[in-house]
Amino acid sequence: MKIPQPLWEERALVIGSTLVVADLHIGYESELRKKGFSVPSQTQGMIDSISRILVETGADRLIINGDLKHNIPKGSWQEYSEIPLAIDTWLKKVEEVHLLKGNHDGEIERYLPSDVIIHDPRGVVIDGIGYFHGHARPCQEVMETGMNVFAHAHPAVSLLDGLARKEKYPCWVRFRYLSGDKQGEGILMPNYNKLLGGVSVNEESYLGPFLKDVEIQEEKIYLLDGTFLGERCDLIPCGK
Repeated sequence: MKIPQPLWEERALVIGSTLVVADLHIGYESELRKKGFSVPSQTQGMIDSISRILVETGADRLIINGDLKHNIPKGSWQEYSEIPLAIDTWLKKVEEVHLLKGNHDGEIERYLPSDVIIHDPRGVVIDGIGYFHGHARPCQEVMETGMNVFAHAHPAVSLLDGLARKEKYPCWVRFRYLSGDKQGEGILMPNYNKLLGGVSVNEESYLGPFLKDVEIQEEKIYLLDGTFLGERCDLIPCGK
């Protein structure tokens, strides 16, 4: 089994010839416009950056680990036009595109060509590694792999500067877990769409049932540039 490796300075993971991204939330800008914010679409930028990474890494498989689209229960004109554009572009660069259905991916089949391989929210095992989005409990087959990659939680870490100003930075979380007689390693991915906010892993509880169901150990926090900040327990403010 090949070891998953975050691509530093990117919000993507490479495993052999497979590239993994998550939480693109195409259509998020249409929700912001309804709230009175004028924000240009980020989709073309994501299409271009993922295309570039596919070429640079030589990947022949793309896994989208949930929440390709944003609006639920109904989609927007933005999703209807931009999701097919994104997928068609990536299908020209790889042999396979897989989608793990996330909580925002209701009726996603309506937006995708038949070439895309769609998987159940409870996850799938590909080349010995378990993938699931994170809003649903992973299936037994995924748990038994001993190496799980998931998203959904939009992990970030809150840090104070010398003037006690707080800023939030997206991050990666790598950890070990115990669940009954099963144990393994997990990687929590940051959201690919930069417009989305993050959930501070050192100030708030994780989102999703998986991390609440298992005993977590050695939670190591890394910034996007690869900086190792230490373990989560050492980054939690006093009194939390």
